[in-house]
Amino acid sequence: MLNRIRVKGKLDVLCEADRNLLSQAITEPARCPTDALHIFATNKEVDAHNSATLGLLHTHIIDIHADDYRKDPRTGRMALQDRPFKGGKNELPDTLKVAEGARVMLTRNIDIQNGLVNGAFGKLLRVVYSENDQHIIKLGLKMDNETSGKNNRTPADNMVYIERAEENLKQKGVVRRQFPVKLAFACTIHKVQGMTTTSAVVSLKSIFEPGMAYVAVSRVTSLSGLYLLDMEEKKIFTNPEITAALENMRQANLDDMMPLLHVRQTLSRSEVFTIVHHNTEGLPAHINNIKSHHELCLADVLCLTETHLRGSFVAESLHLENYNLFKRNRHLSYTNFPQMANRSGGGVAVYVKSDIQVHEKQYIHNVTDLEFLALKVEAPVSALIAVVYRPPDYTLRPFLKNLS
Repeated sequence: MLNRIRVKGKLDVLCEADRNLLSQAITEPARCPTDALHIFATNKEVDAHNSATLGLLHTHIIDIHADDYRKDPRTGRMALQDRPFKGGKNELPDTLKVAEGARVMLTRNIDIQNGLVNGAFGKLLRVVYSENDQHIIKLGLKMDNETSGKNNRTPADNMVYIERAEENLKQKGVVRRQFPVKLAFACTIHKVQGMTTTSAVVSLKSIFEPGMAYVAVSRVTSLSGLYLLDMEEKKIFTNPEITAALENMRQANLDDMMPLLHVRQTLSRSEVFTIVHHNTEGLPAHINNIKSHHELCLADVLCLTETHLRGSFVAESLHLENYNLFKRNRHLSYTNFPQMANRSGGGVAVYVKSDIQVHEKQYIHNVTDLEFLALKVEAPVSALIAVVYRPPDYTLRPFLKNLS
């Protein structure tokens, strides 16, 4: 059924079997479990449900105001403001309304390698105050994913404690410190893409884009865990351009997809030089996946971006057997963009089979402010290999200028 509604056109009619199947999940809000994740199309609906559920389930509601700082013209120092400014919708919130025991979600990447990422769910179990002025300094979270924050947990209570994040507001000169969390009794459809859950309450009322209904309904692992509100068949539709593109795609023949997707025992490796590029989103966190991946292990040269490596030391666990490693970390890559150099993440690395003659071209005239590696291969082939990574916030104009 999910496969059929995934490609359903806006004017198509659900078949009787699919309509009957979905009808089993249609219900009313009053009959939905309060502890199930509620999925809506818009932020307005999510915010309304979160506020209502917080008041319904909790009596001791805590207001956490942002700490906003602005330069005092008399002293030249950053001074804490009496009350927070009005921030934008994508900025850290002016005020958080929470309660111990409430469902929450991280809204910023805190520790990517440790699973404390934007969109990670958990429960707020403890609010920590300073001893002097009763200012809230930490939040204790119990993460849903047992591996999230594993290296950050305190042995005494097995919780992850997070501090306030710091960001510059769009208002000139204002620096905000606030906890990067929000209530998560409900979430938008966009936020739950890729999530799997045993139960969810899904509202189709405000669907406004193709594919949204399919994404929302397919989050649950079984029909018994789906609670469907505001059922309208016309809200279930796909993008016709995507459907047309799929129909026009040429069918691939695995026998022709050499050497990565179909390995032949008779393949003569001397006739093939294989270069693979892969974005790791953290090499230390995914090195075991790389070591066991049947395709990546075929590479003569394995180019990796977003390695998240720091310092000059490379742990033994990051070495691949029969490969030599070349790397350049982010902080070494920028001269005129210190704000980029100081950020975590990024970085590039290249693994080269140990029997390949290669040397790194470390210093290239007039090349700076790029996260890159350049390798000259001498044998068994002659080649110049360059791997370059552009961070999402590195705008194209300066990037292309440096690249040229």
